[in-house]
Amino acid sequence: MKKFLAGIFALGSGIVLFIPDLLPFLDEAVALMILVKSLQVLGLDISRFLPFLGKKKPDAAKKEAPVVDV
Repeated sequence: MKKFLAGIFALGSGIVLFIPDLLPFLDEAVALMILVKSLQVLGLDISRFLPFLGKKKPDAAKKEAPVVDV
């Protein structure tokens, strides 16, 4: 059921991207994010092709530094 809804969202947001101003309250950027997230649920990761989405970097604070005894 989850993949079915993700497929419907992917199809709908893809249509909105190719036919602008179909729904005036839905911006193209929001439609792109819905498309990316719904395709991730379906198993297709296209976020690596979109450089403006940004990559999640691991926190530097979580990495433990080596303990130095003096």
